[in-house]
Amino acid sequence: MTHFTLSLAVGAVAGALVAIPMIAQRATLRHAFAAFCAYLFAGVVVFYSDLPYLPWWADGMGVALMIALPMGIVGSGKENRPLPMVLNAVLIGFLISVAERYLG
Repeated sequence: MTHFTLSLAVGAVAGALVAIPMIAQRATLRHAFAAFCAYLFAGVVVFYSDLPYLPWWADGMGVALMIALPMGIVGSGKENRPLPMVLNAVLIGFLISVAERYLG
């Protein structure tokens, strides 16, 4: 498996970890697909980036947070709070970093 294929696979798994609970909570398919794509791309970016001054385990957290923060701002309103989305991005980003470290 090439490095790019592995990054796509890890990103797809991370996206599924986010999108499946959204569908189970009756979120719209548009929002679930947007979250899936965001984490799919986050997986590729984490595999090919090395953020300066951050340890290996924080690279994915930083990238996923930078990608998910605009979605949290746009999606926040009276009934939605962006904090769970930010915490989810940090957790999924950490898991992407661990996968990159030990699988790649």
